[in-house]
Amino acid sequence: MDGDQTSPLRLSLQVASLSRDGGQIAYAASEIECAKAAEALGIDSVASIRADLVARPFRKDGARVSGRLRAVVVQKSVVSLEPVEQTIDEEFEATYVRGGRRTVDPSIDAAGEIFVDPEADDPPETFSGDRIDLGERLFETLTLALDPYPRRPGEGYGGQTAEEAPDEDEDTVVSPFAALAKFTPSRGDGED
Repeated sequence: MDGDQTSPLRLSLQVASLSRDGGQIAYAASEIECAKAAEALGIDSVASIRADLVARPFRKDGARVSGRLRAVVVQKSVVSLEPVEQTIDEEFEATYVRGGRRTVDPSIDAAGEIFVDPEADDPPETFSGDRIDLGERLFETLTLALDPYPRRPGEGYGGQTAEEAPDEDEDTVVSPFAALAKFTPSRGDGED
């Protein structure tokens, strides 16, 4: 992560100003930031974005940031194209270290293979300069929390609601290969 902010959300943390005990950060996106976020996400609108964060020093010149992101967004339903409002409430945590530092000591087994624990914490992200772009992390969290297939409550596919959709049992399901049956010779045609 570099010093240039590329996210539509503008929030940065000056690492040198962090006290030993850390500090709290309350963030609310402006209308302009919400509009830019909606445009970047390709959705109808972003009504609000708020975050309550706690930043603490990490090692010599890094930071550990944790908090909760709350947002209200409007997307089009994938079924009817009507607006669908989604409320997002996500917790996140990130650790940042100054670029160029070794962030992870890989575990190498006797065969020389690197062991990666999928359950372990994410490795620290790097930054340069004296500021960390927290807006980028908030935007990433918002992006990952969006419903990829938004639908209005009770909406289903094919003009039916989810409650009205027919049950699929073995008698009503038609095989996609059923149409090929007319092209195969029947057993009584004398072919072997």
